[in-house]
Amino acid sequence: KRIIAFDNEGTYMAMLNPQILKAEGEYETEEGCLSLLGGPRPAKRFRKIKVQYQTEQMQTRIKTFTGWTAQIIQHEIDHCNGIII
Repeated sequence: KRIIAFDNEGTYMAMLNPQILKAEGEYETEEGCLSLLGGPRPAKRFRKIKVQYQTEQMQTRIKTFTGWTAQIIQHEIDHCNGIII
């Protein structure tokens, strides 16, 4: 019962029940959040993540994401886990 939606390099994508299976290349960054007032806040993220999720048709998929898309997914999964930066 966890859903995230994001822009995946020009195509909107939804993930149901996403789970990060593997993460590589930790780095420090700053992120803003529409759930919080004020400017960007520090966050730790990974450059490359492998995610298992279900499609809108309830098909299980595993896909690797990198860069900005990986950062967005990590931010949104944090929200599903009750974590706000």
